[in-house]
Amino acid sequence: MFALTIANLKMMVRNRQTTFWALFFPLILVVVFGLFDFTATNSSKFAIVDADETPASRELIDSFGELEKRGLLDRQEQPPTLDEGRRLVASGDLDYLLSIPDGFGEAANFSAVGAVPVTLIVGGEGEERNQLVIGSVRQGVQGTFGNASNAQGAEGQDPVPLQERAAPNPVITERTAAQTATYFEMVLLGLVAMGIMTHGTISIAVRISNYRNLSILKRMLVTPLSIWKFFAAEVTAQLLLAIVQAAVILAVGVFLFGAHISGNVLHMLPAIILGSAVFLNLGFIISAWANTPAAASGMGNVVTLPMMFFAGTFFSTSALPWLLPYAADALPLAPMITALRDIGLRDATAWEVWPQLAWLAGWVAATALVAVRVFRFS
Repeated sequence: MFALTIANLKMMVRNRQTTFWALFFPLILVVVFGLFDFTATNSSKFAIVDADETPASRELIDSFGELEKRGLLDRQEQPPTLDEGRRLVASGDLDYLLSIPDGFGEAANFSAVGAVPVTLIVGGEGEERNQLVIGSVRQGVQGTFGNASNAQGAEGQDPVPLQERAAPNPVITERTAAQTATYFEMVLLGLVAMGIMTHGTISIAVRISNYRNLSILKRMLVTPLSIWKFFAAEVTAQLLLAIVQAAVILAVGVFLFGAHISGNVLHMLPAIILGSAVFLNLGFIISAWANTPAAASGMGNVVTLPMMFFAGTFFSTSALPWLLPYAADALPLAPMITALRDIGLRDATAWEVWPQLAWLAGWVAATALVAVRVFRFS
């Protein structure tokens, strides 16, 4: 069986279509996403904890409307507590958190700027974006106090010049070491899973269909070679190629385009092996209905292309309408991508992503059962 596995690997390497789907196609996408700068126009997730709830605090909150209109800030739901907000920033679910303390409105009407400072908690965004948001917070605080001063004058009191009301620190900035990842790093792990999916599904479907057309499968039934050894060697070769494929794609992303993979890549092996097994089974299922290699390739693309986009390879599935996010998460590619991203970008271990691995194992069992039932030798 070892010799048969090596022979299968040699045939796959010599097959141009196999090489293209296994390496060059996903590598082309890696290069495309690596060359474009997707960080220039992305929105930063921003939330506010308003413990004051006064007209002054609401005025400060409204001052961020311009940044939201420009797509630089994406306002999120207010966290229940400040501690929960800090946790969201630390986990990377929020990029910025603004805390408006109780007494801010009273300070705006009767005290100096900064007597009750607001706190801006900064996550892992770039320094250019940080300075923009920090400057906007300072400007909003100054504007709120300036309007309060003008309102005092309108009521018949002498307005206090803003310069005389200013204190050194109207905004306290806290920087948190957030577990954040760039868009390219997110896509890179998605491309690893996508490459394994397209190669595993299409190559095995075309290969088995070609064997059937050449009557190779039928002839094997009368040879001394055990059928299970033939298929075991075929699957083993494909799994080894999937591991090499994942390593090459990650290496290009890391060493050529500077992607940062913080997790232990060895913990990705269970997700890679289980995911590859699922898509190999899908390839066997497709080959049962494909009468020619061309038909097998077309049917493989029909299965893989929608999954490529709906399972979260390039965009978050949360952006899908209605019940589609839940349907997308049920696809076999989705748990594989989630597991790879949690391990590679959030330092998770293989046993910490056991729900995704269990879901993949369920897909392996289900697709294997169908593949055995529908597979035909002629």
